[in-house]
Amino acid sequence: MRRILAGGTVMAVVLVCAQAPAWAEGNKAALIASGEVTGYYYPAAGALCRVINKEAGGVNCAVVPSSGSAANLASLRAGAVDLGIVQAQAAQMAVAGSGPFKDAGPFGDLRAVLSLPGESVMLLARQGAGIESMADLKGKRVNLGRPGSFQRAMAEATLEAAGLSEGDLAIAVELELSEQTPELCEGNIDAAFYSGYQPMAEASMAMDECDAQPVPIKAKTLESYLKHHSWLTRATIRKDVYPGMRDDVVSLQVRALLVTTTRSTNAQVQDWLKAIHGNFSALTHLHPMLRGLGKADSAKDGMTIKQHDGADAFYGENGLK
Repeated sequence: MRRILAGGTVMAVVLVCAQAPAWAEGNKAALIASGEVTGYYYPAAGALCRVINKEAGGVNCAVVPSSGSAANLASLRAGAVDLGIVQAQAAQMAVAGSGPFKDAGPFGDLRAVLSLPGESVMLLARQGAGIESMADLKGKRVNLGRPGSFQRAMAEATLEAAGLSEGDLAIAVELELSEQTPELCEGNIDAAFYSGYQPMAEASMAMDECDAQPVPIKAKTLESYLKHHSWLTRATIRKDVYPGMRDDVVSLQVRALLVTTTRSTNAQVQDWLKAIHGNFSALTHLHPMLRGLGKADSAKDGMTIKQHDGADAFYGENGLK
């Protein structure tokens, strides 16, 4: 899966979203491990801290930059932070002690607090390629991305959901995401998978420069696939996200989760969620990653691990279970 799951340690620098926090006992401090400063998780964590600091009655929330999900999970396991933003699949593997977390062993104390929008996949086909549906990929030249990359994993999942495999393609191309748009527009490949947070500059370029268009996947086929792949959820990429896009497209995504551990008390978790839900509309406008987030999906979509008891109680009391 995605390279973000590779090891790494959380940086020692703590960047504060409001005033410098007094690292108090009890409910008064919250450190969120996030991601790289130039990425998506870091500003999303900043947005969460902003509403928590504003609404949670004296709670001091601060963001810790990191190298990604694996580093955040390591910091949570060590008790160095209170919360972390991680890929839903990474959380699932950490609890099981599988994949890149095998050596660390099962992280049985990890708990989910909030589900956040994730990275989705979109297949774009060039004009004249004769690709109107996923079935039309048979015998075509399609870029899947580098082996081991997030792009490749999402491409393979999409093919599988459509009942296809690499063997159905004329050529399974392995270009980097940054390389595929020129090749697509020059006609050297017929279609390419674009994976990430929407909108993506690379996808926008393909639509602008050569009128590439998304290839739909049947919603019924997708729903059947998702029943057996809990780390994936359905996403809709709206046509208004890209100026050159003609129709909404149903897609796959990997949600991000705000997670904590059983060391956090029910009262702490409920205070965090009260602050977030009390200022939910403002939160969704603080960063593009959070646009389109709804209260209902934030309570359940992509929850690959057990919810914290405090979160479970909060969602139950507010009719969100």
